[in-house]
Amino acid sequence: LDGDRDPASGLCRPPPSFLSLDTEGRVLRFDSLSKVLSSGLRIGFATGPSPLIQRLVLHMQTSALCTSGLSQACAYSLLRSWGKGGWEKHVAEVQSLYRHRRDHFIACAERHLKGLAEWTTPEAGMFVWIKLLGIEDSKALIEGPAREEKVLLVPGQYFSTTPDRPSAYVRASFSTASLDDIDEALRRLGALLTKCRAH
Repeated sequence: LDGDRDPASGLCRPPPSFLSLDTEGRVLRFDSLSKVLSSGLRIGFATGPSPLIQRLVLHMQTSALCTSGLSQACAYSLLRSWGKGGWEKHVAEVQSLYRHRRDHFIACAERHLKGLAEWTTPEAGMFVWIKLLGIEDSKALIEGPAREEKVLLVPGQYFSTTPDRPSAYVRASFSTASLDDIDEALRRLGALLTKCRAH
């Protein structure tokens, strides 16, 4: 299975997909239009060998019944009017938008969290994983003092295979908050981490 390779989520040049390397007809590729067109559309598609696609269609007929006809018609109409060149232009614009937002987030993290947290700059997606230094349980911090400071992050243990064990990590999104809100949230988080260190 070749995971969802939403073109908008690639902030850098993506590696080749598994499907493009498949020489034995054993790979299914799943894509989504949600992040590049509209999250409300909830449309995806699969590409792969005909026997696997036929089995997938049979499964879909018994489980999901039908993707929204209105969403499909809207996406089809838009993609048809754009053509390949319009699609590629749109994807490049969306990538540029998310790259700018990511770079702004990282600059704010450098300004407000240096020495208080660690992170890596993502090459794809819309999230930054942050390790809070000196914090063993990010959930207690995020669901208590951070919420009171109006800082919304997702505790890392929600993504863990052992969700009952504390985690020092949080996941932060840079996709929808305004640039000013990103700066303010990371400033507040930095102040909160500094306060926690003092105790």
